[in-house]
Amino acid sequence: MLDWIFEGIVDWVAGIVTDVMDAISGLFLNALGTDMTAMEVYFPFVGKAFTIMQYAAWAILLIVTVWQLFRAFGGPVTEAENPWTLLLRSALFAFLIWFAKPIFLYVLEIAKAPYDALMDVSLGKEDFTFAGIEEALKNGLVTIVSVNTVVGSILLIILMITLGWNYFKLLLEIVERYIVVGVLCYTSPLAYSMGASKTTNQVFKSWCRMVGAQLLLLIMNVWFLRAFNSSVGQFIGNGGALPNGYGSVFLWLFCAIAFLKTAQRFDSHLSAIGLSVAQTGTGLGMEIMLAAQQVSGLSKGFRSAGQMFGGGSPSSPDGGFTGTFTDKFRGNSYVRDAVVQGGTRMGAGGVTGLIGRMFGGLAAKNGASLTGLSVSSVAGRSPDASGMIAGNIADRSLGNYLPHLQGKTLSGTEISGGHITTTAIGADGKEANLELFSASQFEKPDFPHTEVTASDGSSWYQVASGEGASAFNDAPNFTGDAAEASRVAEIFPEAPAGTTLTSMGDGVLEAQTSDGNSLWYNGAYYEEPDAPHTVMHSSDGMEWYAMQPNSEPPAFRGEEGAAEYNCAQFRNSFPEYERGIISVDIAGSENGSFSVRHEDGSATAFYDAARYNAPRGEYASYRDTNGGNWYAVHGEASVERRPVYEDGKPVYDGGNVRTVTVESVRYKTTPERYGGPKERGDNKKPKPPRRKR
Repeated sequence: MLDWIFEGIVDWVAGIVTDVMDAISGLFLNALGTDMTAMEVYFPFVGKAFTIMQYAAWAILLIVTVWQLFRAFGGPVTEAENPWTLLLRSALFAFLIWFAKPIFLYVLEIAKAPYDALMDVSLGKEDFTFAGIEEALKNGLVTIVSVNTVVGSILLIILMITLGWNYFKLLLEIVERYIVVGVLCYTSPLAYSMGASKTTNQVFKSWCRMVGAQLLLLIMNVWFLRAFNSSVGQFIGNGGALPNGYGSVFLWLFCAIAFLKTAQRFDSHLSAIGLSVAQTGTGLGMEIMLAAQQVSGLSKGFRSAGQMFGGGSPSSPDGGFTGTFTDKFRGNSYVRDAVVQGGTRMGAGGVTGLIGRMFGGLAAKNGASLTGLSVSSVAGRSPDASGMIAGNIADRSLGNYLPHLQGKTLSGTEISGGHITTTAIGADGKEANLELFSASQFEKPDFPHTEVTASDGSSWYQVASGEGASAFNDAPNFTGDAAEASRVAEIFPEAPAGTTLTSMGDGVLEAQTSDGNSLWYNGAYYEEPDAPHTVMHSSDGMEWYAMQPNSEPPAFRGEEGAAEYNCAQFRNSFPEYERGIISVDIAGSENGSFSVRHEDGSATAFYDAARYNAPRGEYASYRDTNGGNWYAVHGEASVERRPVYEDGKPVYDGGNVRTVTVESVRYKTTPERYGGPKERGDNKKPKPPRRKR
């Protein structure tokens, strides 16, 4: 049983090593060529600071030139240079400082020819792949020690890790050598500042030799790496056999590792023959210490294997090796750990966790997404321990955590502890900026929002803004059909029974209830109005301002001779009004106001309380028989002299305008009409809610 466990672990680790080597092979040579594209993209500062390097080089050149000219005054005693020669050389190198980068890039173009030629060499049937290398090693070891034993398993895994680690070190050397060339390129003005004077000219010559040697190393990187790749393909094909019959798996393995070591130390070999080469890479002692740490971690894993994988039949789908391994180490946990910026890890630590996160990063780059559980492990934690998930994988994964965003095109997503931001693009191309706050970590916002439920059952306050916000803030479309009553009650549980709704446009509904008709305004689009209203909440938590239905005036008639009828209609609608009336002025009744005249010439004006502010000063309140509220303002009789007009022009008697006496009513106050709800401006971004303590 234990042998089977070890064999399973060995196959798993060997598969990881070969997959990693396959995933990263070729990537470096294709991305890091003989141009400075990767240098400028990954380190944009060096390009922006190049001008500063030029100014610094000119300053150094000026200092060196002035100093050497000063020495010339000492004559033969100081062994100074010829001033004219010094000035000419200084002018030349000042000119070269200005064109330092184009000159360096031209030299790189020269090195590009052999680099590309080596890259284009076809390997034919020896084309490179690491797939199957573990099987070739295992088959080669069968003749020496059985791989079914613990010794054979440990030996196989050590060989695989040794080969993979040295290959990884060679790739690291390749990157370091490329970076050295980049540093030489973007600091080249400083080298030219040393070329004017004989005393500093050796610095410039050494720099030139180093540039040549580093470019040679760039070319040799291709030679070494592709030669090793062809060796791997050859080994998988023939198992390390030679035509003379003396080859073996160990001979090939030792040759392959020695080849990788030689490639890593080739800079030392060039330095030994007199070329100025920057020394890169780690020492042998560091490598041995790291290898010992890896083997130590593996041995601990072997000792705990019985506890980790025991307790079930190997063939059982829910127990034993497969069931326990899958339950303990979910691949999605490693993907999550690979992409989260900070925070606490979900997966295992040590060597296993390192390899898992490496694969998680590769999976993320190749389109993997996080489960709702993985997203919850960040979004559901406090910000000091959660970290952040951002980038393309956050865009792909947020819908797994917030089901209402599934199928949406998201961009710019950032997921952190209790706070999520994203931009959703609708089918019409309109963008909606979404900001979500965890209900368990934030107090309820004091601005309009909706409440959504995540896959882990947690509640979130969602705020939507932008052109596409209607897809997240509006209620579904209503037609006013009575058959929609159950749907209305489901979406607006606070609405009176029997309410029917009709959609009137973005953020506006017309409601018909037993109290009359009114408009409802979505709080995401409109500020809370001053007019009488009721704050309704939809099932998703959004505020709607349900305006109080307007009070309808009595059914007055406007034709001539209807005065007695209108007076009767008023008495029937306002039985509490005790004063006698002789006429009704129905002008303005469509806007919720009218007035009645009394026998003494005075009058009382009535204003719908749902459409007008309460008047200033003295007034009375009356309720009509339909339940409507009205403000009553008393006015005293008065006489006014008004000018006489004919054809729109005043009529004159001599030099004075002709006037006529008119009876009227003078009111001490007139109430102001309520304005409609104001639309929310885009510049009024609400403040985020406060975090709970």
